[in-house]
Amino acid sequence: MPKNLSAILAKTFQIRDELSFRNIRCSLWPALLIFPLSIILGDLRYFDLKIDVAGFQSWELMLYFLGLGWLILTIIPKNFIIPLLRISAAASAALIPFQFLATDGTVKLLLFMPFQFLNGICAACAFYIFCFVLNNVERLFGMALIQLYYGFYYTIWRAFPAVQEAGKTWGSAAIMIIYLIVVFSCYLEQKEVSTESDGKGSGVFFVLGLNIIYYMIMCMINYIEWEASSVSSMAFGLGSTISVGLVILIQLWKGHNAIYIWLLFMALSLLGLGALLYDSQTTLISGSFAYGLGDGLGYIIIYYMCAGAIKWSKSLKMFRFFCLVFFIQYFIISGIFSVVFNYIQVPNKYFAFAVVLILSSICLILIPLIQKKLFEADWSDGLHLRDMEQYSKNFAETEARSAKEQLNLTVREEEVLTMLLGGTSPKEIAFVLKISFDTVRFHQKNLYRKLKINSIHELFSRYTSVSA
Repeated sequence: MPKNLSAILAKTFQIRDELSFRNIRCSLWPALLIFPLSIILGDLRYFDLKIDVAGFQSWELMLYFLGLGWLILTIIPKNFIIPLLRISAAASAALIPFQFLATDGTVKLLLFMPFQFLNGICAACAFYIFCFVLNNVERLFGMALIQLYYGFYYTIWRAFPAVQEAGKTWGSAAIMIIYLIVVFSCYLEQKEVSTESDGKGSGVFFVLGLNIIYYMIMCMINYIEWEASSVSSMAFGLGSTISVGLVILIQLWKGHNAIYIWLLFMALSLLGLGALLYDSQTTLISGSFAYGLGDGLGYIIIYYMCAGAIKWSKSLKMFRFFCLVFFIQYFIISGIFSVVFNYIQVPNKYFAFAVVLILSSICLILIPLIQKKLFEADWSDGLHLRDMEQYSKNFAETEARSAKEQLNLTVREEEVLTMLLGGTSPKEIAFVLKISFDTVRFHQKNLYRKLKINSIHELFSRYTSVSA
């Protein structure tokens, strides 16, 4: 590979969203668990229903009511979000005993509809916390927990009837109790959450476009799974589980950004579907594994990117727009796919591959825009100098200087500049800001480039009044 091309690719995939396990705040454990538990609880309570209503499967109807729950958050005032979460969680818990007592059939379906509506409200409220309260590594950890559940579902859950039975009864009740503890333990001071921006220029719309494409690709999984022999559940689940480790390896150890994982998701999805086109035991296992691995990577990274973009936008409007998109996905796109699948009748793997290929091509067209709008900026949301009393005055002076000279520095670059002028070494900067040494060096290089200098000596020479 030519050196120039290699350098371009390395720069493209270099991480901007600083990740470190030491940035996980144990004191925020309720906020960290609330979104994963919302998703898991909602999935547990309707998987066993198999009822046909006017040509729609019961699980499809559940998606419609789940989408309606998310729609409610498009109009709820900010200060009502946490109270609404608690009320909805309590109401959901009240419905569970009736679900246990109801016999399978229409009665249980009628009980599950309001439950999924309430769960949609809970999940949307939890996503608000997921967006605006957590930092990058905490969000990644939360998505990893959800994906581990799905890996468990496709392997252990489907393989052992006794585990399924536990999930229908005491298992879901136990998770509901844990969920209530988490919901009522979650303290959030609304004024601490900054959401006053209009979100313009934040790149949220591009990420939400990827989210819609991802959802449509996932609809194809449901489509080919209609036929039991189309996908190996065990191999798919194993791939889904391994995806968690792969994300940690790529983002935390190798330092690549989310776009890198998104491209892997598309490549593995196409590879898996391509293998499934051939009817053999080998391609069934390998194709299902690759598809499961791709699905896991896509699921983790798309919600990570959406939440990160919304947090970065500091816009409640962008969060509400995401809730609207979620409703459109579950209420409209799911309905369209359901009608199309019913028309085709028998799952056609060639059709599925063609759809995923087209959607992946659209994604590739959007990638440069996503890269420019999001990952050429600083996604770090760890510690900041403006919040540290000993640095706040100097940082304010740097901000003013940057604005006056129109240097177009990012917040992290201004922080690095402040600390360098104070005589702090790059290693010490990394320690204070709780970011990696490589990340400090990355921001330092960008800072030098924008200032059109090449060394720390030139920096001091330019700002002698500061260094004196």
